[in-house]
Amino acid sequence: MKRLSAGYERPVVQNVSFEIKEGQLAAVLGPNGAGKSTLLNAMAGGVRKTQGQVLVNGQDCLPLAPKRRARRLALVRQQIPLLPGVRVAEALEMGRYAWDGPLGAGPGAKAAVAEAARAFGLEELLNADCAALSQGQRQLVHLARAMVQSAPVLLLDEPGSALDFSNTHRLFRLLGQQLAAGGRCAVAVLHDPALALRYCSPVLLLKEGRILERLEPGACTAPQLERALGRLYPGIRVKADKQTGHFLCTAE
Repeated sequence: MKRLSAGYERPVVQNVSFEIKEGQLAAVLGPNGAGKSTLLNAMAGGVRKTQGQVLVNGQDCLPLAPKRRARRLALVRQQIPLLPGVRVAEALEMGRYAWDGPLGAGPGAKAAVAEAARAFGLEELLNADCAALSQGQRQLVHLARAMVQSAPVLLLDEPGSALDFSNTHRLFRLLGQQLAAGGRCAVAVLHDPALALRYCSPVLLLKEGRILERLEPGACTAPQLERALGRLYPGIRVKADKQTGHFLCTAE
C-alpha cells in the first residue's frame, strides 16, 4: 500500500503505507473504531479512495474492474450469509467466479475445491447444506472459498471470530501452512494481541486510521512489545513463556 486514504463521508484510513512479502501473515491490531475493517475494505476496492495505491506484484489493483481485482485480492468479511439450499461444494466453487464466470466451474475448479476442502477439514461436509452448519463451520467454508479463489493476497477480517479456542489455533496453523507453500500472503484484522504475536509477522498497530508502528515479534523482546502495544492498550503486560518462547498478554 502506498499513501492510501479512504473512507465514507470523510477519510477513515489516512495516508497508510506498508509492504507485505510472499509467505507472510500480517496482523492489523487496533482498538474499536481504529479503521481496521475499513482498511481491508479499502484494499479490496470496496470503500471510496481519495488517494493512494494498492499494488500486487507491482500492479495497482484499485483501477481494475472488480472481476480482475478479485483475481489478485480475496476478501473474507465477518458474518457473510450462506443461503439455505447451497451445498458446501457449491459455496467453494463460488471462489472460481472471478476466473470461470457464473455458468459453471472451469477445468481446475474441482481440484481446487478438493484441495481446499482437505486443507480445512471439510471433505465430509461437501454435500451438506450450508444453512445446517455451525457458525464456526461456515467460517471455515468462507476461508476455504478464499483459497479456491487463488488470489495472491488474502484479506481476513477477524478470521477466528466464530471459532472456539482449539479451532482458532488450528485455523492459524492451517493459514501458516498454506502461506508457507508459496504464492500468497495475507493480512488479518485481529483483536487479540497474543494471537497476533504468536502467528503473525509483521504486526501493524493502527489507531485513528493511521499506522503507529510496525512490529516484527520475532525480533522484539517482551518489554519492547509491551511498550509498543501500550500505545493501543494502556495497561497491557507482555511476558515470554520460558518453555515455548511464545508471548503471553494480560491486561491491568
